[in-house]
Amino acid sequence: MMYLDLALRGGAVTMLFIFALLMWRTPIGWEGRLSVAALAVCKSAFLVTHAALVLDFPPLVYSNLILLSALTPVAITWFIVSIFLDGPTMRWPWGVASMITAGAFYIEMTVPGGFEFCTTIASALYGSLVLMALWTARDDLVECRCRARPAFAVAIAGIAFALTGAHAIGAVSEGSVVFALLQSIGTFTVCVALALWLLSPDMDQWPGQTDPAMEKHMPTSKIADADTALIGRITSAMSAGIWREEGLTIGALAAKLSVPEHRLRRAINQGLGHRNFSSFVNRARIEAARNMLQDPEHMHSTMLEIAYDVGFSSMGPFNRAFRAEVGCSPTEYRRNVLTDGRADSERSSPIPANLH
Repeated sequence: MMYLDLALRGGAVTMLFIFALLMWRTPIGWEGRLSVAALAVCKSAFLVTHAALVLDFPPLVYSNLILLSALTPVAITWFIVSIFLDGPTMRWPWGVASMITAGAFYIEMTVPGGFEFCTTIASALYGSLVLMALWTARDDLVECRCRARPAFAVAIAGIAFALTGAHAIGAVSEGSVVFALLQSIGTFTVCVALALWLLSPDMDQWPGQTDPAMEKHMPTSKIADADTALIGRITSAMSAGIWREEGLTIGALAAKLSVPEHRLRRAINQGLGHRNFSSFVNRARIEAARNMLQDPEHMHSTMLEIAYDVGFSSMGPFNRAFRAEVGCSPTEYRRNVLTDGRADSERSSPIPANLH
């Protein structure tokens, strides 16, 4: 069983690096390429250092492999977050959680005794990644990513969650041949599945964000496939202010337009260029909020009143969406408008006679 485990790990390592090289040659975003490369390096180090058959490495090589192995939670988190969370969604909590998990694993591997604590943290992290990948599907407009969500969540984070969870509850013991074999079988299976799905990856297959400079490679037929009549109806509905409805969802908009939800997603994504329904709706809301903040008639309206008027239920989401779209908070934006207005007024005012 030890040699079977070693063979599976060797096959998985080979496939990971081939997969990373294939992705590097495709027209996807830099973050996608780097996240795949990081996953290949860290996961390979993990597979080598956790084999059932202990491999003999020079001390310096082994210490570096341990460090890379400990960073596996960071690589897995980065890979999944880069696919399922479109910028400028807040990602730093995931980065912090994954670094804490990686630090705990590094301490455990260098100072034995804390593995139970590590598996609890890792189980929480991977379980949260699975939930995030499934929960964010409600706003997703990218067709291939919607289809990929369950498979990616189970394959990447789900298996890691199952293994760490099984050890945390005592179903298998760390360091046993059975545990090592489960790791190698799970990783090898995931590598085969990813290779079959993305053997020749391009922008239509890759579920993550692409490099805007590479979008010129998108076939014109892809854009032409968008439902132009439906796009017109969506534009009309948005112009009529449907975005003002608090809690507007893709399902609610599909019902109002009497179209299947998948058709509406495709039209907004391929025809209007949005990957996320919330960002699509928030863009209209923030534009209306900017107009209100510039309008003298709303100069005495509170921020909460403006947030309610444009469809937000509270200040938190309004502030985050405004900052993501404009680059500053609503309060800062109003202050800048007032400052610029006073400056323009001073420049246009005539010079008093007593100063001549």
